[in-house]
Amino acid sequence: MRGRDNVMFDCALFDIDGVLVDIRKSYNSAIKKTVEYMLKSITGKSFHNLVTDQIILKFRQSGGFNNDTDTTYVITLAMLANPPKNIAEGRRFLAKVAENADESGYVSAEKFLANHGIEKWKSLLAYPAPVKDSMLARVFDELFYGPELFEKQNHVESKYCKGRPLIKNDKLVVTTKMMKKLNEVFDGNLAIVSGRSRLAAEYSLFPVMKYFNLDACVFLEDEKREYAKPNPYAIKKAMQTIDAKSAVYAGDSAEDLLMARRAEKESGVKIAFVGVYGYSPQPAKTIASFKREGVEAMAKSVNQLPSIIDTEL
Repeated sequence: MRGRDNVMFDCALFDIDGVLVDIRKSYNSAIKKTVEYMLKSITGKSFHNLVTDQIILKFRQSGGFNNDTDTTYVITLAMLANPPKNIAEGRRFLAKVAENADESGYVSAEKFLANHGIEKWKSLLAYPAPVKDSMLARVFDELFYGPELFEKQNHVESKYCKGRPLIKNDKLVVTTKMMKKLNEVFDGNLAIVSGRSRLAAEYSLFPVMKYFNLDACVFLEDEKREYAKPNPYAIKKAMQTIDAKSAVYAGDSAEDLLMARRAEKESGVKIAFVGVYGYSPQPAKTIASFKREGVEAMAKSVNQLPSIIDTEL
């Protein structure tokens, strides 16, 4: 597709969460509910309403928390290591932990919390580990996927949570009309680069999944952990599959932008980053962050992408 200054883009790449799907009542809720479940089971105390969307956003803006189970782990660890007198105090401490986190993610948070005697809690939480070895990881997945999809994804039966799957709260925001148009102008060279599993992607994107080149899509939950964002592996793999030298990437987070910039540097490709902010808990802060980082364009909705490509890129 040809944009401003006669630039030709070979493909369009998409994050899912916060871009194609509004996850504020699904993945964000899974973080909140897992933290409450874990802290209640360990301490016997209620931490209801401890985690807010704003706290989750603070962690994501550090560049190292694309994996929501990592966020859940760090929040749980912080509350165990430094028990708050009340919810407000707990939130203040979590904000401090997030402010001191960086693109190394949960490792940076563990370093910040090191003087709070976290070793016994790290041992108890057994994270990161597969769901069969980590109660925290298992509770998160059981809450998000629900019993049927959890078993399909992890090949073990649900143990802790039997309620309505939070994935059902995913809200598909990209339109079939937009996807059909982009599929036509890019000759089918559309791909997903997401932290999700393929199962979760197919579930929530079912009406538009046919418009993507599935061979080029990368679902990082199904890949080795070392490939997680902001590692450029996923973008590089997608573009290599398509044999693309340039791309438009629609993302909503610091990890997405870091990944795109690293892919450019390592592969010598051109990636125009479009920051999507409409489904952020705090759109104004997300816009300000994108402006500071000098992204090529911003959009309230991913459905604006065709006009942005034609007029801004």
